[in-house]
Amino acid sequence: MTLQTELFKKLRLKEKSIWVSGAWRKCASVKAVINPANGQSIGIAGLAELDGLETAIATSKQAFSSWRSCSSYQRADVLRTIESKLLLEIDALAKLLSMEQGKPIAQAKAEVEYAASFFRWYSEEARRLQHRVTAHPESSRQFLIESQAAGVAALITPWNFPLAQAAKKIAAALAAGCSAIWKPSELTPFIALALGPLFKDCGLPDDVVQICPAIGRVAGEVFGNSEAIAVISVTGSTQTGQKVLQSAARYLPKVSLELGGNAPFIVLPEVDMDLAIEDLARLKLLCSGQVCVSANRVFVQRKQKETFLKKLVSRFSQARLGPGHEAGVEAGPLIHQQACEKVSNLIHTAETKGAKKIYENSSYTNYVDSKQGSFFPLTIIDQVDDAMEIACDEVFGPVAAILTYESIAEVIQRANATRFGLAAYVYGANKEQTLKLAQALEVGIVGINEWRPLRAEIPFGGVKMSGLGSEGGLEGIREFLDTKVISMPKW
Repeated sequence: MTLQTELFKKLRLKEKSIWVSGAWRKCASVKAVINPANGQSIGIAGLAELDGLETAIATSKQAFSSWRSCSSYQRADVLRTIESKLLLEIDALAKLLSMEQGKPIAQAKAEVEYAASFFRWYSEEARRLQHRVTAHPESSRQFLIESQAAGVAALITPWNFPLAQAAKKIAAALAAGCSAIWKPSELTPFIALALGPLFKDCGLPDDVVQICPAIGRVAGEVFGNSEAIAVISVTGSTQTGQKVLQSAARYLPKVSLELGGNAPFIVLPEVDMDLAIEDLARLKLLCSGQVCVSANRVFVQRKQKETFLKKLVSRFSQARLGPGHEAGVEAGPLIHQQACEKVSNLIHTAETKGAKKIYENSSYTNYVDSKQGSFFPLTIIDQVDDAMEIACDEVFGPVAAILTYESIAEVIQRANATRFGLAAYVYGANKEQTLKLAQALEVGIVGINEWRPLRAEIPFGGVKMSGLGSEGGLEGIREFLDTKVISMPKW
């Protein structure tokens, strides 16, 4: 029995199908899902078309009233059970995720754990949902302020963190009392579909969540044209977010968007340089740099650059790139060859404008099937300036682009000179200086001497063209709630 067959059997996955009404539904439209480490198909996924998506919406609409009517404690119990089940199945889920997406097993396990943390957090938040009474100008009356589930939520998630990004949305939606249609990426559909039977085992009513891989433009059109959709939540590129926002104008559902970034990584003069180097390496190795919050522009003070680059080359040279199932591998392939071509073009264009490629780690070539995969070398490119495309756009690859600066005021101005505002990183030893700089950056989240500040307990969202709304924290559940005020007598 192959690993693929074993995993599909254990997780009760069905090929050529979507998950609707708690059961597998065969699809006429299908797509081969490719392991990016070796170019081989791991299975044939079903893709929902117009009729399948409309059926899913109708099913979720019908389920909404009964799910909303469940007590918050009942919803919380289901969410907590899902958390436990995810952790129980962590090995199988991580193997499938690594095979489908390409990331190393250790990163895949960390993603399952991160996803589980959102179900735990929102199981607790479900119990905290309360109405409140506030004073009325007339002494004989009062205001009752209620938070109510908004309705059917359409959830669109990407391929880079297909489990974690979905958990943020699904857990919050279910805690609020919404039913949902989940449209995972067609590039990584099986890890999403594996949650169908898992949800059923955990006591989630059959009609509450539908899992429908689909082509983005097809799903976007259906969701935007459906009066039944009350919430649209998207994680994806800025271009995708713009299209969704335009299509949502017809019926004006609530819209939350977590989009692209251009994160600055700022190394201050007083710094633990070894910590900064290690954390930068972790950011560029995580999902091979295919992360919206990855460090995109590395700002180093000019007089520190030589020392910084020497240490960075040393750390990058120690990294092992290869297929995710191999022990000790720190970064896998990019999602497909087109992604490799995009990153390569960004580097080539920068070189024609004066940037210098000073290091490449191509250790993945030690593996037999690497030529059939979509691997890309871990790269350092120096002498980058702000006008280069590689400094203006999200690289989405394992590339450290080095820029130099002179003053703190200068680096703040340059770090903010972008249409994006998702994340930033500041490394320094001076508490007052680092905090002041962090507060001046126009982004949604800043890590001071921390490479991965994201947690279920805190809100995460971008400013400028990096998004609308928040995921996680107290704020995340509000994206799926409406507010109603009742003015009433004091009976």
